[in-house]
Amino acid sequence: MTTQSSFFVATYYSGTVGEKFDQARSLYLKYGYRLTDSPLIHQELERLRQLALALGRHMQFMNLGECCSHCASHDGGGCCSAYMADNADSIQILMNMLLDVAVQQQDSGEENCCYLGERGCVFLAKPIFCLNYNCSTILNEARTDTLELLYQLVAEVLSQQTRLEFLLLDSLSRHETGNDTGTIGT
Repeated sequence: MTTQSSFFVATYYSGTVGEKFDQARSLYLKYGYRLTDSPLIHQELERLRQLALALGRHMQFMNLGECCSHCASHDGGGCCSAYMADNADSIQILMNMLLDVAVQQQDSGEENCCYLGERGCVFLAKPIFCLNYNCSTILNEARTDTLELLYQLVAEVLSQQTRLEFLLLDSLSRHETGNDTGTIGT
């Protein structure tokens, strides 16, 4: 692993839920305007927004937000347990902030994910595990064509999130090392 890779893992992908949230907020405050001023990053953020909104509409059509929140409100919680918040890293949280999501850690008690609101996940760009996992209730109650469209939309969102993540990491690396040559998005 390169020194730069080690830096990214130690800085952006590890730590407690609170530390990753604080790191994302710090990056947003320090570099948010520069990142969103990049034409390429701005374009990729807007593409992610459109794909995530399309996925969100389909998830809403499937009633997943309310289904998951309802399940989480019962004893033992649901799939959106407190452990799931650890799936969100600093870059994921930063993406949401750059997408104008008012990311706040919810007072969800000790059992539920702190990013689970009354109507589902507060993130627009969700962690990969959360998008790829469907519990037996969802699988048993959804029509096959509805699930197929869900899988297609999830794949599009995750591909776009990955593309944007690489752009953000490259740009942050340039800003953090003082080697910002302005080549991203020009």
